[in-house]
Amino acid sequence: MELQKQKQVFDKKKVQILAISTDNLTGSLNLASKTDIEFPLLFTSEDSAVPDSYGVFNLFGDGLASASMFLIDKKGEIVWKSIGEKTGHFVSAEKVLKQIDSLN
Repeated sequence: MELQKQKQVFDKKKVQILAISTDNLTGSLNLASKTDIEFPLLFTSEDSAVPDSYGVFNLFGDGLASASMFLIDKKGEIVWKSIGEKTGHFVSAEKVLKQIDSLN
């Protein structure tokens, strides 16, 4: 998990990482237990309200949230986003850190 590897850098920049999943809890918990993820994993498999409010739910007709990333400022406003246009969407930690630096 690339974000986890850079967690100390995010911590120094006072950036909180949260993962939100609409996957089955078993699969996500299994992944978390096999990795060194130290940031919160939030699950919404029973309720699509959170990913739907960000406009990323069911984009592929699969009943899941699209892999996406958002930077939200202290006021709760989205200041940057990268919404997955395909199922293998990935944003590097380097790209996220550049976006954070450009906001300061």
